[in-house]
Amino acid sequence: MTRRLGIYFAALLALAIIALLLAYGGLGLCAPAALPGDETWTLRRRALEALTLLARGTQTTCFLGSGPGVVMLWLASHALWLLGALLLALAGWEFVGRALRLSWLRRHGGHSILAGNHRELAQLSRGQRGSALFLAPDAEAEREHLRARPFAEIGRLGSRTESASLLDRFGADRASLVAATTLSDSANRDIAEHLLEQGGASEILVRLEQGSVRAMSSHRLRRLAEQKGRKLAILSLEQLRTRRGMAAAMPGRYTVEGTPRVHIAVCGSGPGLLAVAFELARQGFGLERDVPLLSILRTGTGDFGAGELERLMNSPAVELRLLTAPPSAPGAIDRAIGDIAIGGPPLLAVHCVSDIDGDAEELARRWEAELVANRLPVPPIIAYTREARSLGSSGMIRSAVAPDLAEARELSVLMDARARAVHQKYVDAQRAARGAAFGGNPAEVEWELLSESDRDDNRNVADQMDYKLARIFMAVRKGTESASPPTEGSEPAELLAQIAHARWMASRAVNGWRYGSPRDNRKLLHPDMIPYDQLDEPGKQKDRDEVATLDRLAALSGEVLLSERRVGIDSSLTAALEQLVAKLRVVPATSLPVVVLPLNNIAAARMAASLIGRGIAVEAVIDTTMDDLRHANGVDLPAFADVLRMAWRIHVAPEGAAGDAIKGRTDQVADENGDIHARS
Repeated sequence: MTRRLGIYFAALLALAIIALLLAYGGLGLCAPAALPGDETWTLRRRALEALTLLARGTQTTCFLGSGPGVVMLWLASHALWLLGALLLALAGWEFVGRALRLSWLRRHGGHSILAGNHRELAQLSRGQRGSALFLAPDAEAEREHLRARPFAEIGRLGSRTESASLLDRFGADRASLVAATTLSDSANRDIAEHLLEQGGASEILVRLEQGSVRAMSSHRLRRLAEQKGRKLAILSLEQLRTRRGMAAAMPGRYTVEGTPRVHIAVCGSGPGLLAVAFELARQGFGLERDVPLLSILRTGTGDFGAGELERLMNSPAVELRLLTAPPSAPGAIDRAIGDIAIGGPPLLAVHCVSDIDGDAEELARRWEAELVANRLPVPPIIAYTREARSLGSSGMIRSAVAPDLAEARELSVLMDARARAVHQKYVDAQRAARGAAFGGNPAEVEWELLSESDRDDNRNVADQMDYKLARIFMAVRKGTESASPPTEGSEPAELLAQIAHARWMASRAVNGWRYGSPRDNRKLLHPDMIPYDQLDEPGKQKDRDEVATLDRLAALSGEVLLSERRVGIDSSLTAALEQLVAKLRVVPATSLPVVVLPLNNIAAARMAASLIGRGIAVEAVIDTTMDDLRHANGVDLPAFADVLRMAWRIHVAPEGAAGDAIKGRTDQVADENGDIHARS
């Protein structure tokens, strides 16, 4: 209130000054010109008359009859009454009007109640149609709200009882949205529980960052909301940032010739290191061929809790390689990076995480520098940062930032909608296949009865959609017509089923499941914890059914499936580039044109940049020539970096074989005239 009173006082003072200037100007227009030598005396007298006119509120006669002067004097003479009326109105609003407005909102609703810090709530509050009321978790957050929204209704959260009373006073039961998004998971959970216990129709948004709290509270809150018909979204910004990091690593779109064993590195410190490591293990990238290698470089403490590292090391989902490099030890981090990069299969991605601002970016740069110095391919390097920024010189460092709360709300709703679609397909298929035996397994229930761990497993299925499609040269984009998903029984469909089974098996393995027959949920034994080719047909069919949901998952976000139309370029087409672009645009609506070219000279880089600028997807094929270019003098490295930063795909070929690799990765080729032919 103090801040508002200051604003009110400043506004009244500004009006008073304007009125004084009007009086002074009006007197100047209405009085004759000063006599020579009397200018200073006239100005002082006019200023005194203006003050008197303003203070007494009496109107004076305009001697010269100036129209503007008459108006200005009239306004100035009534300014005191206007200021008084405004003062009374402000006092009435502050002491009576605000209470009446709050009472109206309690009866009619339509407003939103947002609990948290204003910086994080800014986008969410702008997206609400009705009034926004704020709940501050502490004094600093309250001051932040007051600075940004001094005229909004702002309350201070306290104990559970005090917070419940404040929610009731703010009319939470009739609000359109109540967002519990403070940095305290327990406070957010208490707000959600109170809302669900008290009843109402408001949508509830709950932020739960700690994995243990989500595991214990999410299912109970969701079940209670579903029983009462309430819309509830539970989100974690850190979890969503981790998922963004997975997507930014280009899984399936950064490939190495010969499909070597999957090798991914994670480095850094803090709780984010644990989240990224476990998410990578759960995805099971490459597990359909061989156990993936996960190298973890720890540069600090406070990352893995008791037993968590052992659980990951004992999981058959990954082979874990653990290194520790304290930042205080000179050269320790660089030596460890070299050991990881040189002492294992080619890296497909590097994830850099830290809870110290700026550390993740610095780690990403050190990885890039070490790989370039050792003439090794630079894979996508993901820096988990607070803000997206361009980093490094190779074009391979990407930022993964947490979404704002408004976007996170939409993503969480979409994620659950996709997970429901996946589960419904599974339930329908199992009901048809198992007949009377249906319902004997814990997951053979409707979504509302499904455990939170099984729900999250379905969310992971949806997360892997882009990876699956990339493996068979398909994609999702906005569009009106969808390409057909791979036909069941075809080679692409079986590959996707293998990938689906690898993800399921990895997710189970990380949670402690292992092979055992018959199934024993208490002992975490499952007969399907074996490679896909060893499954019986009913077991394989579950994975095939999962693959069959791809077009439905895309449709939930207003997207469609597209098949890549891959066209290779063997040589420079500078003169015929426009003809090629024109021919690429004349494709079926279900196709995505992709130009595949070797990035082995500056002309190729410029051609690729030109294509990207025209909206054509590019796959850059690189080999050791790229390492030579990075060490050469006078080479336009930013041109190469820009292409790699924006490329749709990147493929690493053997030494000097980028041109030859194109032949095996395309079924069409463009000639020197820009014409497209089938590759012979």
